Amino acid sequence: MNVMVKVGRAAREDWAALRAIRLRALGRDPDAFGSSLGDELARPEGFWRDRIASSAWFLAWVGRQSVGVVAAVAPPFPTSVELQLDAMWVDPAWRGHGVGEALVDAVLALARDQGAECVSLTVVDGNDHARRLYERAGFRATGEREPRPRNPCQMRERLRLSLVPA
Repeated sequence: MNVMVKVGRAAREDWAALRAIRLRALGRDPDAFGSSLGDELARPEGFWRDRIASSAWFLAWVGRQSVGVVAAVAPPFPTSVELQLDAMWVDPAWRGHGVGEALVDAVLALARDQGAECVSLTVVDGNDHARRLYERAGFRATGEREPRPRNPCQMRERLRLSLVPA
């Protein structure tokens, strides 16, 4: 199936679209995120508007249907030369159709525009589909591993992609 995926950066007025896809993501794949559906269902409109204003959020669309989301945020360790790809999710019906690649590309383009030297992310052990997507995009394991905050029995690994020519 050949589909036209459109990815755009969310503006404050897109808060309802961001909220809708984020709640779908948390409902469908609750173990994939650091937050919970219950926590985010209770968040008021202002929270969503502020979320968009404080980080770059990208929404993927096929026609009028939102099918994916990703954020580019400051990493947990402050640095002006790195962005972190976070909160990535693609609707299961649209996985394998280029949506994930388009979302990753949007974050990488933003990072380049902002002069970042690299982009990092964490991937949970066992999420092989996501790991393969990130590796195809050029991300490589750093060897940095840590327990997930919401489930310390599960490990995650940091991957990084250098944007500096070798």
